Amino acid sequence: MTLTILADDLTGACDTGALFARGAVVPVTVWPAGPPTGAVRVIDTESRSLDDRAAADRVRHAAAMTPALRYFKKIDSTLRGRIAAEVGALMDGTGSAGALLCPAFPAQRRTVRDRLLLVDGTPVTETPVARDPQFPRATSSDIVEIVRSQLRGLDDATARWPAPGWISLSDVRAGAAAVSAHLQRLAGAIVVADAETDADLGTLVDAVLSLPRCLILAGSAGLAGALARGLDRFAETVPVPPALRWLILVGSRHPASRRQIEPARRAGLTVLATNDQDVTPAPDAACRVAEAAKGLLRREGFDMIAATGGETAVALYRELGARRIDLAGAPGPGLALGRLCASDFGDPWIITKAGGFGDPDLYATLAAQSRERAEGD
Repeated sequence: MTLTILADDLTGACDTGALFARGAVVPVTVWPAGPPTGAVRVIDTESRSLDDRAAADRVRHAAAMTPALRYFKKIDSTLRGRIAAEVGALMDGTGSAGALLCPAFPAQRRTVRDRLLLVDGTPVTETPVARDPQFPRATSSDIVEIVRSQLRGLDDATARWPAPGWISLSDVRAGAAAVSAHLQRLAGAIVVADAETDADLGTLVDAVLSLPRCLILAGSAGLAGALARGLDRFAETVPVPPALRWLILVGSRHPASRRQIEPARRAGLTVLATNDQDVTPAPDAACRVAEAAKGLLRREGFDMIAATGGETAVALYRELGARRIDLAGAPGPGLALGRLCASDFGDPWIITKAGGFGDPDLYATLAAQSRERAEGD
């Protein structure tokens, strides 16, 4: 079995790929690097901020470079990015029979009910995420309507694909056979499914794996974890390796990430972060953080790097001339641990995390566990 995972940013690529690291590392490369090798391979297409046509072209090309028996399209759990364009391009490029889309991530309190995407029980359009420039210009949290609206904006999309479908929570809880029947009836479409629990996501995966023709699965790390279990590749939570010197990079402006800065500093960790008042475009600010990190790594050396936010992670990857990240697993929900393959810097350990979640003391707690192991050794 071969599985290709395509993500539109680096933290998403990592937190998804890490779930499949049972028994072997999972390699991640960043566009335009050549595809990684292995039974499970992950490509970050860096397409979230592109327009629809450019994002679709990049996904189509990446899929052609990495033929596989199955494909997973990683999407943001809050629907940022070019969701319909990229899922549609992957359907086109692989000749799939359709796509099942569910961004639910119960471990991070993202759920889907009655077609609405909820964050902590609140419709996503009423949360800070809706102010992100990469969030769809939607006045509704209805995922079917968001996909339908995005499809209308694509050239000839309505001629190529049926209208998006929907599978309700009651239908999901009727079991995998019922879901399979709905998917076969809605063949060729992007089908949105409700889900509130990991068990719901498992039912969706079981339904897709039972079908005679391959469907694209599109979702966040929640659906990816269910797929990893369904394929018997799920990697249980891994401990953070021993490390005394931590370097924390925070480029995300999400409030959850900003609240993690001071607890990390109080714990004695070195933190490089963008300024809350900085109006510089996020990619430029992330590049400045990455440049500063490179200088620190050359002068002082660190055992562990933690990068918060996709733009920060990819800026560091490029600044250090990395070839890939070899993922070893997930030390917690939404986190990814791996080796950053940058030989000039000793292939350091790295933890990546999207910006929109995590307790304030997340890094302080992880570092304390890691330091305790280092001192015990």
